[in-house]
Amino acid sequence: MNKLTLAFFFALLATSALARAASNEHEQHHDASSQQTQQAATHIGAGVLKAINAKDGKVQIAHEPIAALGWPSMTMWFMLHDPLPQGLKAGDAVRFELVQGEKKQWVIVNISHK
Repeated sequence: MNKLTLAFFFALLATSALARAASNEHEQHHDASSQQTQQAATHIGAGVLKAINAKDGKVQIAHEPIAALGWPSMTMWFMLHDPLPQGLKAGDAVRFELVQGEKKQWVIVNISHK
């Protein structure tokens, strides 16, 4: 190999290594951004469990204001991501975490006694 071909070969190797490193850094940044977005999309609420519709996987909660969403106190129906934990019944004070679902409805992903 002549010097020009050898120099071109090493330049090509270096460019390839830099491209892989940049791609890996982008993927790590994207993963971290996705995790932050998912964490930021979870909101905390507290209130009183008013009604349970186990058949449709919904609960009605009279909740306190949720400042992160700009919501005042109100009574709303929420979809449940998972079945309601045993022991929770209408009239119980609860703490819950919710996210906005694919169809823009609010879904409780975690609920427990307050």
